[in-house]
Amino acid sequence: MPLNAKDRTASRHLLALAALLAATSLGAPAVAHNVEARYIQPLPWQLPHFSRIYGMGYAELGHDFDVSHTQMKTIAGRRCAVGNMVAFDVDTAFAYDIDEPVELTVTYAPGSTTGPLMVQWNQNGGVGRGEARIKVEPGATFRTATLTLDRARFAKFGTRGVDLAISTADDKEGGLPDGQVAVCGVRLERPAKRATPTDFGTIEFEVRDGGTGAQVPARVGIYDATGRAPLPSTDALLVERFADKVRHLAVDPRAFWPSESRVAFYVNGRYSGRVPVGRYEVAVTHGPEFHAYHGHIDVHKDEVAHLSVALERFADLPARGWYSGDDHIHLARDVTRDQAVWTQVAAEDVHVGNLLQMGNITGVYFEQPAWGRAGRFEQGGYLIASGQEDPRTGHIGHTIHQNLTAPIHPSAERYFLYDRVFDQSHRQGGISGYAHINAGWFNARRGLALDIPTGKVDFLEIFQAGKLSLDSWYDFLNLGYRIAPSAGSDFPYTDLPGVVRVYTHVDGQNDPDAWYVSLRAGHTYVTNGPFLEFTVNGHPMGDEIHVARGAPLDVVASAEMNPDVDELDRLELVVLGDVVATERASGGADHARITTRLVADHSQWLAVRAYGARQSEWNTTAAHSAAIYVVVDDQPTWKRTDVPCIVERERAILDELVTKPLVPSEDLEAFVTRKLLVREWPRQQKLLLPRIRAADAIYKDLATRAQVAAP
Repeated sequence: MPLNAKDRTASRHLLALAALLAATSLGAPAVAHNVEARYIQPLPWQLPHFSRIYGMGYAELGHDFDVSHTQMKTIAGRRCAVGNMVAFDVDTAFAYDIDEPVELTVTYAPGSTTGPLMVQWNQNGGVGRGEARIKVEPGATFRTATLTLDRARFAKFGTRGVDLAISTADDKEGGLPDGQVAVCGVRLERPAKRATPTDFGTIEFEVRDGGTGAQVPARVGIYDATGRAPLPSTDALLVERFADKVRHLAVDPRAFWPSESRVAFYVNGRYSGRVPVGRYEVAVTHGPEFHAYHGHIDVHKDEVAHLSVALERFADLPARGWYSGDDHIHLARDVTRDQAVWTQVAAEDVHVGNLLQMGNITGVYFEQPAWGRAGRFEQGGYLIASGQEDPRTGHIGHTIHQNLTAPIHPSAERYFLYDRVFDQSHRQGGISGYAHINAGWFNARRGLALDIPTGKVDFLEIFQAGKLSLDSWYDFLNLGYRIAPSAGSDFPYTDLPGVVRVYTHVDGQNDPDAWYVSLRAGHTYVTNGPFLEFTVNGHPMGDEIHVARGAPLDVVASAEMNPDVDELDRLELVVLGDVVATERASGGADHARITTRLVADHSQWLAVRAYGARQSEWNTTAAHSAAIYVVVDDQPTWKRTDVPCIVERERAILDELVTKPLVPSEDLEAFVTRKLLVREWPRQQKLLLPRIRAADAIYKDLATRAQVAAP
């Protein structure tokens, strides 16, 4: 049942008190003030060497899963935890912040388990987590498997401080419900206890902008010779990750980072921490416009090892009028001037951090304290501001609304009527679009098919989680619609803030209002590495140009990339979705340039995109500009020959809103939304039918017009 405002306030105060109490205990997890958005169920189960056991949907130890409630059940006289994931908080009296192999013995019930089992644990080195599988062996009521957890750490790295999680693996077998494990016993042993260090010294450093000399917030990693990251001191930023407060965070392999070890923390310009004596690797970054620092420092017993880190610029985008933004950050605030939230965003050199209050049919999470100008906190050229990801369902997609003067949370009885929120957002001067287009998550294509034809959508979030997805966006551009590209990290679900970002061009002095106006106008490009410049006849990204048939189109485009991020591979010029020119960055160059002349023999849209050497489905270095629209004889900027095919595709997707059943488990918070979604969808589907018919009529008219316009 959703909490009302009074209940939410009381809940926040209780959670804040719990965080204070938790932080005073060795190894106990600190709890943030945010209302929990994940499925977490404490289980009434006691086992040796574990202080807490949970049913979870997400443990921060490697995978997220479809969520069903975890229950304690009796199987053949034995108590078992049955659900998607069972997570364990290791008792600190048994092990805390160790670095040694630990033996894990798991007893499971094969007849109630979808195999294989996935075991994940907090590990030293790498991204802070280890992973192993247990093959399910049928033919008995219970089976026991033993494996070694290599370099186990158990330093409260996971959700609610869990150190170990057992769940279903990606590949499902049998006819059991997806994601079901039946864990009936877990035992830990430390066969080779290692002595803890006794000699310590201190690492002390400051981080400065090498050009201005000013102290800057930064992302930092400190690693010993084995890749182990010492636990940071209280000088490290205490960061909200969902409803946890943590200092160490994993740097996903999608993000650029100068070390193979990828556990890091944030600092606000200075740091001092006590560490065992030895030689340490130090990595420091401040976003892709700056060269990374990567060096070593020796720490001696009872001495202070001091380091001064000066980060030099590779490129100064603000000097060219380009200011970075992240359209999708989930960080709750109690007060507008939240220094910790600001520091994390500024440390990634994100100039505009859009903090999205997240909703579903039952309520909201990641709450913001104020809206409009009252909800903005700007300091040192970096801004955090309130926005929302709401409405959002697994049936129609997730929407984003920025620059709002007040939040818009639709009632349960109107939750699927997204158009009403888009209209209210636009009346407030908001900028609205769809999230997660990069991966086709949450059936967002249905929402696009419904809302783009009626002019509701300003932008699409086409870049996220290492994947740049162009098909849907290109289809709508080729139907003649004007839609800006955007990008967002979706922290803490996916990436750290700014790993992907949207650059927006502002003429003159930067201010938040000008940034949002420029975003709406489409003076943007998205990137996780390359920086772009692009004009047609001197007009920038997002502009509309009216020319006579046969007029020349002088195209100038360039790409450059910080070699610390990746090696630039190529720059491409795209016209109506087709690559018409390519320039490769040869000889290890960090830049490429296209200068060419085209002829405007019909209306069209043009854009540029750049790629780095890293190219795979979920880890691609890339950038893509907004389109420039060239209008000839007042004709649409469509790809006329493709319009009938695209229209049929969109009409088929639109028809899914009539024919496809709602699947409650596609909602991220199905553990609280399931009943309401099932109850409300059939009735609200009927309310959507007039809009579905109207959109379908628009598509049919487009196809007819394209046929009439044929030469």
